[in-house]
Amino acid sequence: MFLMKEHVGKLITDLKNLIYRDIRPIETYRYKKAGSEKLDPKAIDTTDWECLPSKDLWGGHREYFYFEIEVQVPQEWKGKQVVYELRTGKEGEWDALNPQFYAYVNGEPRMGLDVNHREILLTDCAAGGEQFKILLSAYSGDNNFSLHMDSEIKILEPEIEGYYYDLEVPYQVARVLPESNENRTLIIRALDHSLRLLDLRKEYSEAFFESLKAARADLEQEFYQKYCGRMDAPEVYCVGHTHIDVAWQWTLGVTRDKAKRSFTTVLELMKQYPEYIFMSSQPQLYEYVKEDAPEIYEQIRERIAQGRWEAEGGMWLEADCNLSSGEALVRQFLYGTRFFKKEFGVDNKILWLPDVFGYSAALPQIMKKCGIDYFMTTKISWNERNKMPYDTFLWEGIDGTEVLTHFVPTRDYGAGAVEDGVETAHFTTYNGYLNSSQTMGGWQRYSQKELNREVLMSYGYGDGGGGVTKDMLENQKRLSRGIPGAPKTVMSTARHFFETLDSHVQGKEELPRWVGELYLEYHRGTYTSMARNKKFNRRAEFACEDLELYGLLSEQAGGYVYPKEELGKLWTVLLRNQFHDILPGSSIREVYDESKEEYEKLFSVSRTQTDAALENLTARIDGRIGDITIYNPNSKSAAAPVLLPLGLEHCMLLDGEEIVPLQRSENGMLAIIKDIPSKGYRTFHPVKNEEVEKIGLLTPAEAEKDGLLTEERLGILVYKDEKKEEKSSLTISRSGAETPFFKVTWNEKGQFTSVYDKKAERELLPEGKCGNVIMSYEDRPHNFDAWDINHYYTEKAWEIGDAAEMTIEEEGPIRATIRIEHHYLDSVVTQYISFYRDLYQIDIRNEIDWNEKQVLLRCYFPVDVHTDEATYEIQYGNVKRPTHYNTSWDDARFEVCAHKWIDLSEDGYGLSVLNDCKYGCDIHNGRIGLTMLKSAIFPNPDADKEHHSFTWSLCPHVGRWQENDTVAKAYALNNPYQVIRKTNEGGSLPKSYSLVSVDAPNVIIETVKKAEDGEGTIIRMYECWNRRSKATLIFGRPVTRAAQTNMLEEEEQELAVYDDTVTVEMKPFEIKTIVVY
Repeated sequence: MFLMKEHVGKLITDLKNLIYRDIRPIETYRYKKAGSEKLDPKAIDTTDWECLPSKDLWGGHREYFYFEIEVQVPQEWKGKQVVYELRTGKEGEWDALNPQFYAYVNGEPRMGLDVNHREILLTDCAAGGEQFKILLSAYSGDNNFSLHMDSEIKILEPEIEGYYYDLEVPYQVARVLPESNENRTLIIRALDHSLRLLDLRKEYSEAFFESLKAARADLEQEFYQKYCGRMDAPEVYCVGHTHIDVAWQWTLGVTRDKAKRSFTTVLELMKQYPEYIFMSSQPQLYEYVKEDAPEIYEQIRERIAQGRWEAEGGMWLEADCNLSSGEALVRQFLYGTRFFKKEFGVDNKILWLPDVFGYSAALPQIMKKCGIDYFMTTKISWNERNKMPYDTFLWEGIDGTEVLTHFVPTRDYGAGAVEDGVETAHFTTYNGYLNSSQTMGGWQRYSQKELNREVLMSYGYGDGGGGVTKDMLENQKRLSRGIPGAPKTVMSTARHFFETLDSHVQGKEELPRWVGELYLEYHRGTYTSMARNKKFNRRAEFACEDLELYGLLSEQAGGYVYPKEELGKLWTVLLRNQFHDILPGSSIREVYDESKEEYEKLFSVSRTQTDAALENLTARIDGRIGDITIYNPNSKSAAAPVLLPLGLEHCMLLDGEEIVPLQRSENGMLAIIKDIPSKGYRTFHPVKNEEVEKIGLLTPAEAEKDGLLTEERLGILVYKDEKKEEKSSLTISRSGAETPFFKVTWNEKGQFTSVYDKKAERELLPEGKCGNVIMSYEDRPHNFDAWDINHYYTEKAWEIGDAAEMTIEEEGPIRATIRIEHHYLDSVVTQYISFYRDLYQIDIRNEIDWNEKQVLLRCYFPVDVHTDEATYEIQYGNVKRPTHYNTSWDDARFEVCAHKWIDLSEDGYGLSVLNDCKYGCDIHNGRIGLTMLKSAIFPNPDADKEHHSFTWSLCPHVGRWQENDTVAKAYALNNPYQVIRKTNEGGSLPKSYSLVSVDAPNVIIETVKKAEDGEGTIIRMYECWNRRSKATLIFGRPVTRAAQTNMLEEEEQELAVYDDTVTVEMKPFEIKTIVVY
């Protein structure tokens, strides 16, 4: 029949308009504007509230309002379903920043309302005449000043609604199928046949309802039973979900409300749809609900016990996986899985990270050793350039661990790239809308139809919460029956999907493997944006680990209690601030105000606790008043500059027969310290210079020969020598410096023109190239300002090359420093470049007062080595990346993430660059580029407009970086030795001590802490050279028993203990966790 599809569509639309009837508008509300104040709904007194006619406007910017109305059900509505619906005028817009409500009905929390959830079922069967008191706690959202309360109560006709969905769902399948598809014809004819039985002459009449019953029965028998579910259709496993960003364009406080609203809505829909299964990750959100709405939390607990609510996801929250340290990622799993186990008795098997901006190659091993077998995301499908070749695959990490991974392929059927938008032709979403188009589109988009016949759909409104709607659940009822031409939907948990997928693909030769990082070709600016948070994050990571170590050392010494509870709180703050829109720098200004407060409190508490632990420990070490104890929180000991307290002028440090000279510095006395025991300490005794001979360590001739400190010049202790030209092996001027290791020159811009490496007898810089070149770029990404750096950023470049102001700050004998100051636009960039007599490295401390916007700041160091790959430290190891642009995949990785160090080497020589808080970088065509600042304007218009302080160290090496202490030096820069001066006489502890050390140079002890449960001590270590090794742990106190555990600290294998040592086999890049008693 000509235009049959159009005729059917028109009748379906007419039927939709009949679902509600007898609409009774609400004319007036009582209301109160509370501003930033949240009121307690249980203690609200509404007697003095103002009246707001429904046509009047209300609103604000991030403000709270409260509305109350009492409605009475008409007597004639007896036996009917009655609903309340609210519209604010923002329908059709993004829900996350628009008005959101938490609805109470007769004093009980009922559900959340927003632009997608507008309806409350007041009663399923009205008695007639009953009253409902509705209280709405409203949040205005952002800049919403023209809202209204357009609302009503009305009758909902469930039989009409049911028939409408019976028709609408297959109709939408037919609409997207090609005209030549036989299933399209079949569906349209079946719908037409049914609709011919519907009598629409007198709506809501007895005849109408009789015809409706007949029409629905016909559709059931002649279409659903006859044609649906008969084909071997692919299956879409549908997991109800709401992605809630813990912070982004809203603060943590607003997130608390979003979680409560969203979770309450889930519970309400579960009452109406017994088949509905919901999944939610992020224990942080559950903790918020537990604190703010305990009655809702108990209902969640009941639904989890029934199997209808899945508490899954692995981590404490959806953390950034590029910037977080390895140990922090372990704690994300440890805290997340322990919460779900304690609260709900469930184990987690899935890492659920739909929206995180790339995934480190260290993750597969961490996941497996935390009991996680499966990984889900969609974000890599956002790649701007290259489509991932697989959606289901084994993801292999740097150590060879494999994890079954599935990318959700959800998108609309037949969708292409959106011009001037963020959606490419291969884009997929984690906020699926469960309808015909997206279930069909997901299977259409899936890359490996030859491998298996099931895909996952995460459906429900998300980012700002909200979740699943009634419409989605109605659609699912029909799609689950297997409509011809569409995949069949299966209401499922995420766990059930992955276990099904696992059983279908394991062992198949078609199951591919992806080796290495899952790099997101997008959001590259998140390695740099909001530099303060990145600095605070790394500092906080070490602060928490150090407190664990020093707390354990001090408790073992006596007189101190390990601060277990306080540590738990500190780690929780740190983990929360690693959320993937906080740490990456992509949240609003208010989020960073909160974050700064949280970090500063963390630093204050950790510093106070650490000082107490170290002072207690130092008091128990054998020694005299004034002795200096230097603590090494790291696994290895690298020679490093250390600032000692003032008051040691004219002194040296004495340790047995070793003398450590000092140099007065601006903030203390500078010394080069080495050989501090692993995870331990060493005590030094200060002696005045003239006492060195008296104590018999040196004869006068030896003292003169060694050039010991005997005079003071310009406030700096210098070496005595009669010949001026030989006065020091460390010299500096306004144009260059010379040390026993380097001869360096620079131009008037402060750029290195030559770095001659005396040890290697070669020039570091390529001929004609300068190093330490600071460049600025226009940084205006076409999408996602704070998130991204676009490939074309180099098109507009300006060298910060004014005639720099240069001042010699220090002249030795231990360190010489020149200060170079640049004025750029409204900002000041100052570098303190330091050279050492006894260190084979050059330090550059950057102090920047930054006041620019949308300007990217970078620094370059070209290196004269021949190689086509560079090494970058990541969590628990390192990766190699190409230094060329041979492929589109290489070209897309023009900005990458590294942790504490990067290295560019040829066989026999290279340069390692260490940093203390930076992540964004690139190494291409022999040039190391370090990204300093980004300064976006959205979503935070003031991002990075503040003072910044950060350091990098240039560490050339003869031979490989592995044998030249690159890793140990990077730890020493990031987690420096700590110095405590003894204030009492005596003590029983030895002057030098190591709690635990390891004999293998390629094995790093990362963590020493008390076990989460019991009295054991947890040791976590990793192999960092990609070398198979035997490693022996040597303990400084008796060990009676040891066992290997997983990262959740569950014992797996007994280990032999011999003379307080434990020996284990370490595979390349393996992480091992051991408990000792």
